[in-house]
This record gives sequence, structure tokens and C-alpha cells, in this order.
Amino acid sequence: MLCEASLIFSGLAPAQVCEIRGMLSKQRYAPGETLFREGAPCTQLMVLRTGQLKLTTALPDGREQVLGLRVAGQLVGFETVSDATYPCTAMALTPVEACGIAHKDMLRVLKENPSVALRVIQRFHDELAQAQALIRNLGIKTAHEQVASFIFSLVPAGADPAESFPLVLSRLDIAEILGLREETVSRVFAEFRRQGLIEAPRGEIRLLDVDRLRRLAGGERV
Repeated sequence: MLCEASLIFSGLAPAQVCEIRGMLSKQRYAPGETLFREGAPCTQLMVLRTGQLKLTTALPDGREQVLGLRVAGQLVGFETVSDATYPCTAMALTPVEACGIAHKDMLRVLKENPSVALRVIQRFHDELAQAQALIRNLGIKTAHEQVASFIFSLVPAGADPAESFPLVLSRLDIAEILGLREETVSRVFAEFRRQGLIEAPRGEIRLLDVDRLRRLAGGERV
């Protein structure tokens, strides 16, 4: 299987594609392993092939704030294209496979290939839209709608939502991401299980009623 990053470079001349593929490296990380740390020099950019990781930042009092998740198909570290250091820490929650490219190589590719730059910009646009949706959810959606939206954020692009997916984050971590109380998140998950919307054995989640849960995530009555 070709590295997911190859999708960004599709449409280039064969010689260009071969050159870029030579710059890509496949990397594996175990659960709990750090891909990069906040404030460290930015050395590479990645596309997540499989698994999940969490992005965190250190608060002044030493606590860790969870900023969000990354799942298969998403970019990791690309927000640092114009910066010298990583703005957050990325840690693997599950076994992770990623495709990496050196920061300096990616900058050269972007400068020399406008079509690649446009694809990266589109990826940025998509992820920014997701971030804006999360902010909007914090002020508008109910706790049930927010949790339903979070559950759908676990589904990798192109995957069947009815499959089982890892859910390694604690209820406290999810609460921090959504701006809710830990007790509220636990209560909503329990209600979703009782209503037959999800199964959530330890470490994973499965969507049992995808259509109903999707309507709830969209703010519709179910």
C-alpha cells in the first residue's frame, strides 16, 4: 500500500513523484510514545496512516491540556510549516503508523509545486473547518450533541462508521476537549449505551445506530 502522503503528491510528473517518495519515511509508534514535543525544533511533518494520537499543551501550572485528536488520514505537524518549533505535543494513544517528510524537504516541494501547495491548503482548510465546528459546538450544541459529534470525529476518512474504533481517551480528556464536566461526559456515554446507540467496551467504541447518532450530532431531534 502506498503511503497516505502520496495522495497529496498525486498529479505530478512521474519523475517528481519518484523523487518525493524517496523523501518519505514510514514510522511506527507504540501507545504512549511521543512523536514530537511542544517547543522542540520542527524537523518533520507527517500524515497519520493508522491509529490515533492526542495533541496536548502544557499549562503554566504544569498540568496538561488536551487540544484534540488526530486519526488516520489527517496531517500532523503541518501547522508548523512556517514555524521553527512544534506548537504542541503529539502522543500515540494506540499503535500508530505515519508517513514523515523532513520539514525542509516539504518546504521545497511546496515552493516548486503549486498543485501540492493547494492540496495542503485544502487539508488545512478542512481541519480548520473542524476546529471551527468544535468551537461552535461549545456554544450552541447540547452535551448529547457534542458527545455525538466527538464520537464521529473518531471515524477515519473513508471508513465505515459501523466498524469498531479505538477510544483510549479518558472521560476527563474528552471533557476537556468538549468543554464539559467529566461527570456529564460519563452520563451521556451511559445514556447512549442504554439507548442502543453505541457499545463502548474498554478501549474501543462501536456505533450501533449510525443514522440516529448522526442526526443527533447534527443537532436534529431523535
